[in-house]
Amino acid sequence: MKVLLHACCGPCSIEPARILREEGHDITIAYLNSNIDDAPEYQKRLETLLAWAAQEGVPVIEGTYDPESWNERIESCWSEGDARNIRCSTCYRYRFDELAALATEQGFDAIGTTLSVSPYQFTKSIEEMLRAAAKPYPQLEVLFTDYRPFYQDATQKSRDLNMYRQNYCGCHWSKAEAAEERQQRKIERQAKKEAEKLKKLQSLTTSDFDYDLPQELIAQTPHPDRDGCKMLVMKRDTGSLQDRIFRDIYDYLKPGDLLVANETRVIPARLLGHKHETGGAAEVLLLRERFDIEPKTGTSAVWEALVKPGRRLKPGAVIDFAAPSNSESANPSTEDTNDADVPSTESTNAPDVPSTESTNAPDIASTGALIMQAEVLDWVEDAQKGERLVRLTTPLDSLDDALHQVGHTPLPPYIKNYQGDEELYQTVFSREEKSAAAPTAGLHFTPELIERLKDKGVGFETVHLEVGLDTFRVVDVEDPHEHHMHTEYYSVPQKTVDAILETKRNGGRVIAVGTTSVRSLESAWDHDRDQLIARDRQTTNLFIFPGYQFKVVDALITNFHVPRSTLMMLVSAFSSRDNIMRAYRHAIKRKYRLLSFGDAMFLY
Repeated sequence: MKVLLHACCGPCSIEPARILREEGHDITIAYLNSNIDDAPEYQKRLETLLAWAAQEGVPVIEGTYDPESWNERIESCWSEGDARNIRCSTCYRYRFDELAALATEQGFDAIGTTLSVSPYQFTKSIEEMLRAAAKPYPQLEVLFTDYRPFYQDATQKSRDLNMYRQNYCGCHWSKAEAAEERQQRKIERQAKKEAEKLKKLQSLTTSDFDYDLPQELIAQTPHPDRDGCKMLVMKRDTGSLQDRIFRDIYDYLKPGDLLVANETRVIPARLLGHKHETGGAAEVLLLRERFDIEPKTGTSAVWEALVKPGRRLKPGAVIDFAAPSNSESANPSTEDTNDADVPSTESTNAPDVPSTESTNAPDIASTGALIMQAEVLDWVEDAQKGERLVRLTTPLDSLDDALHQVGHTPLPPYIKNYQGDEELYQTVFSREEKSAAAPTAGLHFTPELIERLKDKGVGFETVHLEVGLDTFRVVDVEDPHEHHMHTEYYSVPQKTVDAILETKRNGGRVIAVGTTSVRSLESAWDHDRDQLIARDRQTTNLFIFPGYQFKVVDALITNFHVPRSTLMMLVSAFSSRDNIMRAYRHAIKRKYRLLSFGDAMFLY
């Protein structure tokens, strides 16, 4: 039989045409689709159909494209309140009426349609409307087949042929509905993806942030040329890596970007002395000043500290400190400690302060050179590592002067017997002495580099976080969600907040210099007001773990951190755990210098 086959596109024609021809029918395709929204879409579908039909040797008849008449007819029998199948049935009938009339006019024996290929159409209505359209023409047969079982084959063949494939039926209603459905599917896919991601993040353990730290790669001295150290550059989303020199940071920063650094200095917090009553060696490691206990005066202040020997220094115990003798090491050994950025995973409840076994403290009894005393007041409430409250007093005019006479910079314990200038453990941003450890990402900057960046249009602002030793401590529980961050004090000035807001408005990036700056900025975000708020010496125990949504920071300059530390988890949150671990493997292979005095990493 000569069959006039209605078709709305090439992909849906593939299988019906094949089946009808295999049955011995002589088919011609009728492209009668005034329903298709906008002329370009109509033309694309027609061109695809014509190209395929020419290859198959199938004739194609194009009807009149009259969308205005089609719209009038549809809207005359359908309203927004009616069901979709009424609208679609009316559309089927309009096109099939045109099909039946054309078939009769040109002497065809039967009519059919490819619309039943789609599982998204109303198959029963298609058959009913096709038969109704043919009824006024008794000589016409109706060849209707439910082609839905062949949909997947038709779809795959159209892909293989690189056919243009529409993503909606044709009319403007279906176009809008399809867009809404696609958006809903997108939302559902995203929700599923996020749920899977959350499940994966919740399953992460502390061991997932572990890596083999080569001891020979732990930097023991600062780089002789601060901004000449290596810098590993990583795109935080893709994980792509580049090996550069730190001063090349100039190439990655743009006019309008804002660098935010931690301005605190490291205090001479390591105090070596003797117990007042017995003369036995004792040690105090200052952590943070406690203005809330009692006000600081010129000659006294209360500090939170770690003490050794902890068990024998009970409340009321007094430790004497004298000016160091010429024979004393400028930087006494910090072996056997787990204080700051220590590559040890051992868990202990004993106070974590450096050993005093091998120190040669001055004999105050013989010299009479008493500079300062520390009185143990009490245990710190909810102490994690045996922290004590101690009152520092001095017979001198200034407690700060006394502290500088007897105190040592508490270098990390993996830096063995450093005899260099302690000032090299301070950043060019450092101002007020408040931190027990250095914000070491800032060590790579020089005044000259800062001036070059300023000339380029890069802004500089500061935050203030009193770095505690717990920031760098390894996590000693396998489930990191059970880890409790030590409380630290931080400040974010209004000036810095204003600069950040201006940077964001102008399309610039906020680039944190170090993890301490990250924690300060993210801690200052007010989730209830959904904005950044200025802070003045507020407390934070923010633990940034993979899955955290950053609100302020767009890029990060940092160092390479100790395995199993909260800092490894923070940088992993800023990119991904897999990206960070791959970057660390790369750094180790390329012999980067690691940890506090080591090389830099830039994530953007």
